[in-house]
Amino acid sequence: MNIFFAAGIFYPDVGGPATHAEKIAERFSREGMACVVLAYGDDASRKAFPFRVIRVSRALPKILQWALYVWHCMRWSLWADAVYAFDLTAAGMPACFFSWVFRKPCILRIGGDPIWEREAEMGRRLMPITAYYEKELHLKDRPRLFSALRTMLAHVAVIVVYSRFFKDFYVRHYSVPEGRIVIVKNPVFRRENASGKFSNDPIIMFAGRLVAYKNLPRVMRAFDALRRTIGKGALLLVGRGPDEEELRRYADTLAAREHILFMAPMPQEKLFEKIRTAAVAIGPALSEFNPNFILEALSFGKPALLSRGNGLSVPLPDQWLFDPEDEREISQKMEVLLQPEEYKKAIETVRTLPLADTWEHVTDVHLRLVQDAVTKRQRGR
Repeated sequence: MNIFFAAGIFYPDVGGPATHAEKIAERFSREGMACVVLAYGDDASRKAFPFRVIRVSRALPKILQWALYVWHCMRWSLWADAVYAFDLTAAGMPACFFSWVFRKPCILRIGGDPIWEREAEMGRRLMPITAYYEKELHLKDRPRLFSALRTMLAHVAVIVVYSRFFKDFYVRHYSVPEGRIVIVKNPVFRRENASGKFSNDPIIMFAGRLVAYKNLPRVMRAFDALRRTIGKGALLLVGRGPDEEELRRYADTLAAREHILFMAPMPQEKLFEKIRTAAVAIGPALSEFNPNFILEALSFGKPALLSRGNGLSVPLPDQWLFDPEDEREISQKMEVLLQPEEYKKAIETVRTLPLADTWEHVTDVHLRLVQDAVTKRQRGR
């Protein structure tokens, strides 16, 4: 069986779609399938994989990147027995189009919503995704893109999401039949248990893109208030993004500026080392979907503070959730977790969370989905 994977990002890029594409392609290759992965980006290390990887360099002009990607999608969709896309737009739109042209089953894994994300990332619509769609702002901001995506989703064989939140979201707003959406939780498994003690200057850690909807100025103000209240703690922000310089300048205006630290993105192994030294992880975006960083922190036994209304595949206790638009509540939640006795209780709570979804289990489900989609298409011919 030939499988074509269309990914927006891939190794050495970090992020859920890149990791999923790599792990799923590796598993399919072990099962004897011929796999080709197409992605934007470059890899100076030239890491070898048990499958073919085709890269469209980001050094090329945008229009040329798009043209090359579309050409490869056409070529490899014709070759494949099934097409698997890992986002809705940059990879998903051309891959899904050519799968329809060549009558190949298309499986689409969705990790978010590109319309809200683009508007929120640019700072034009700083509100949770639920409020954005309830006000029908998607029809005002991106009506053509919304129409194109809804049409595309109507022709996809299987849509994979990682939480009930997104299944309900696409059924309600994009009119996708509920039976064509499958929930496959992101893998999260217990790597180790954390100690119930933290350092004299406990670290609250964030890792992700530095963009407007991540809500980081509000987090910095909440942390600044925390420092004034308890006189200890550090805020570590790991990542890059268009708002980095502005965030750095803003941090310099706060009394706690010497305790707000910025670090560049790093390989997974080094990120894990940072998680081990942190006391608490935080996911403060206006809408948090299923942040890998939070799952990784939980896997190392660390408690996590997260925006309410999230799509996390692991249920967190209510006392760890906050209104992302209420910096006073964010500060209060930080303060409670950094009390020694409350922190010990939080560590014990993490040990009881259901963290047992391994990559083997997750890729098993993806394997069955693709095999079933191919079988159904062949029977329908």
